Amino acid sequence: MLLQDKLDRIEKHTENFSISKYNFLKISALVKLIKDTDANAAHCEKCSENAPRLEKMIDKIQYLDDIVYRSPYEKQFNEIRKHFHKEHGYIPPLYFSGKYIIYGAIVGLGLAALIAFLIIQKSAVDVLLVGTVTGISIGYITGSLKEKRYRHTNRIV
Repeated sequence: MLLQDKLDRIEKHTENFSISKYNFLKISALVKLIKDTDANAAHCEKCSENAPRLEKMIDKIQYLDDIVYRSPYEKQFNEIRKHFHKEHGYIPPLYFSGKYIIYGAIVGLGLAALIAFLIIQKSAVDVLLVGTVTGISIGYITGSLKEKRYRHTNRIV
């Protein structure tokens, strides 16, 4: 089946969806997976195996309000997404931002504690808070800049 036919079927099934339902069911990510699977199917065996699975998933969109249908759909969706993460170098949204925020908070808190105890010679809670917030900010900015490369190459799913 042609890519445009698949996209038209998705649009037909989701035309009455609210924005929150569309986002909850991750329809935009499904569209991206379908496009990327079609692009990689020629040289990736797993992607060529996933193409028919994705076509079947399109037909199940209209039944996803019922948990009985949504659970297997989400399992298949996550398996295909994991394949793209492992084999094709894709990353989840906000992957580096979240990771670097944690690193920044830890490093910021450590440096602030070092400053508070060695230089000020007492426990200064405000210095610890400023250090943590500064670390979080720097971590978020660093993570966002790193994700920018992936956004430009459209490798976030």
